[in-house]
Amino acid sequence: MRLSSKSIFLRRVHEAQLLKKISKKTASHFISVYKKFDSTKRSEADEKADELLAELITESVVRSKR
Repeated sequence: MRLSSKSIFLRRVHEAQLLKKISKKTASHFISVYKKFDSTKRSEADEKADELLAELITESVVRSKR
């Protein structure tokens, strides 16, 4: 079974939410923005979302260490 980039992205957002790295509101925002991209731009959306998600997780880890 081949996973689509959409299912991978949604799974990453869900995992980050479950690990309390991002809030439910932020996860909902990511999902709604992602759904607005048309299908020809999905890969670009994945790249941007991965960058933003990584940045938020890093910020969260830094805050929790303080």
